[in-house]
Amino acid sequence: MNVIIIAGKIVFALIWLGLFAILGGATGELSSQSIGLLSVLLAVLVIMHLLLLGVFVATMKQHLPWKKGDSWQILAFGIFAWLSILQRPKQDQG
Repeated sequence: MNVIIIAGKIVFALIWLGLFAILGGATGELSSQSIGLLSVLLAVLVIMHLLLLGVFVATMKQHLPWKKGDSWQILAFGIFAWLSILQRPKQDQG
């Protein structure tokens, strides 16, 4: 399972880097339609990950140890960060 989580995080990192590189003009000039499409795809990715973060916080935050940076992990890597948080060993409470 750890291999799947790491592979998923790598794939999402490549997707983010690719989208930002293309929008930043690293691949040359793009038509306005291509830039618009990529902007919409980036917006959909961000919205989906924000929804996932909202669901996770609403349902699981009370039951799992929450660390600083977990929100950013879920925003960046989506379900793969969620799975890594779920696999985190629970700390003894008291």
